[in-house]
Amino acid sequence: MHFNIQHFSTHDGDGIRTILFLKGCSLACPWCQNPESRSEKLSLLFDERLCLDDCDQCIKQTSPAKTDYVNVIFRDSENRIQIQRDQLQQQTIESLRGVCPSQALSVVGEDSDIEQLCQQLLRDKPFYKQSNGGVTFSGGEPLMQAELVSEIAKKLQNEGVNTAIETCLHVPWKHVEQALPFIDCWLADLKHTDSEIFKAWAHGSLGRIHKNLIQLGERAKRMIIRVPVVPGFNDSDSQLRNIIDFAAQLDSCEAVHLLPYHTLGINKYNLLDMPYLCADQPLNNPELLERAKAYGESHPIKPMTITIRG
Repeated sequence: MHFNIQHFSTHDGDGIRTILFLKGCSLACPWCQNPESRSEKLSLLFDERLCLDDCDQCIKQTSPAKTDYVNVIFRDSENRIQIQRDQLQQQTIESLRGVCPSQALSVVGEDSDIEQLCQQLLRDKPFYKQSNGGVTFSGGEPLMQAELVSEIAKKLQNEGVNTAIETCLHVPWKHVEQALPFIDCWLADLKHTDSEIFKAWAHGSLGRIHKNLIQLGERAKRMIIRVPVVPGFNDSDSQLRNIIDFAAQLDSCEAVHLLPYHTLGINKYNLLDMPYLCADQPLNNPELLERAKAYGESHPIKPMTITIRG
């Protein structure tokens, strides 16, 4: 299942790229800017600012006559739309697709047809050729749908299109290995080097990620390590140096990208009725980033290109 196709991106691999966003992630990073991608199933966004006072199309669509639940969506005493998300079934969410005239309600996610997706991705092929760009798989964690990624990437490579993938690598190695022959560049996250801190923040296994990175480092065509620099989590000289030290051991790693934390995704949490549990201000520590850049570019094991991405 995918939830977006973004054209003319220039920040997710070389050249001009089209990004295919896939649903599902096994981590719960509190700074995630795509919280609608965490679930592998359909999600429902609701923007109250766009809601029309005299429109009850969503209520009518989810009335007891059409669902197994009573008042899944209703108006409260202040005439505001309320959604009982714990009672929303997938078929109910699907039934709301296109119902809201103001798009206050929107359904995130749709079944992925490989042939149709390839046709859409190949429409931008002239731009890929002109800029040495291509297609990037993103998410969520795209390798949770490794078979889909592999089939599409293989077709794209057969058409001469460069492929890249943005991944946290928090998946079984067999998923990585399945996609490995068809990915030209791996944009792999390395968020921390302390297992306990990582588990407390992202609710995942850092050991699994490290093992995947080591195996991938031996076999990937190209790898770029990406580091979201998050206040209170990894924004220290020691932690960024530890991450760069780890990256320097990976044979196919050619660069590290430092991604300063920002808050552009906060509103999506409101639209999903999810709490936002990370800092409410962007990272503002350019000196820290410059010190990490200098450390990596003069690394004693393997000097690397360190890029600070705004």
